[in-house]
This record gives sequence, structure tokens and C-alpha cells, in this order.
Amino acid sequence: MCAKSLLLVFGILLGLSHLSLSQNWATFQEQHITNTSSINCSNIMNNSLYIVGGQCKKVNTFIASSATTVKGICSGVTDKKVLSSTKFQLDICTRIFITPRPCPYSSRTETNYICVKCENQYPVHFAGIGQCP
Repeated sequence: MCAKSLLLVFGILLGLSHLSLSQNWATFQEQHITNTSSINCSNIMNNSLYIVGGQCKKVNTFIASSATTVKGICSGVTDKKVLSSTKFQLDICTRIFITPRPCPYSSRTETNYICVKCENQYPVHFAGIGQCP
């Protein structure tokens, strides 16, 4: 294969990897970042975004903050878990018991540090509250 062909293939693959990271960051924002300080867990958690394998997700944590602030946790970080240096207001939704949809959820609010998995300076996975596992 000639050098130009290799460069073209490399460029396409590089572009696709960036698209994948953007989608992970977009999904993280949809699943975990909210612009409100109080959410109705039973309403929001029955959205198809939180249905895993046909069942309601057991628990999900929402961060009451801007996407820019949350993204800042990963500034300069390429591939590891990071604990935030500041505390965030969190809404934690926990499924009460397994039932056919709509599933009932309880809600708990706390202010704490968050641990996120960073990839190429973007949060892509919510890893924990208070410390990194």
C-alpha cells in the first residue's frame, strides 16, 4: 500500500475515533448532567435512555452543573479516573423495586466530590461519589 493510501486510512480512523469520543461525551451529558437542582426520579428514569437490557436501571446520579464545569474535571487528562477538586450538588435516583415499567424510584440529594472516567479530556463514565474506586 502506498504512503498516500496509508495516510488516508489513518486519517479516516482518527476521525472516527474522535466521533466515538464525542458520542460518549454526549451520552454522559444526557445521562448525568442536569441544569436543575431538583429532579423527579420516577419520571426521568423511565425514559428509554435509562432502560438497560429491557429493565429499569438500578441507580443513576445526576450532577446539577453546567457541562463546561463538569468537562473541566478532565482538563489535561487523557485516560484515567479523576476525582473532582470541588463538590457538586447530586441527585441520586435509586430503583425501589423491580416492577414492569414504569419503575418507581426514590431520590436522595447530597453535595460531594465526583469521580469520572476521562478519555481525551472528556468525561465518559460516572465512576463514583466521594472517591474513585
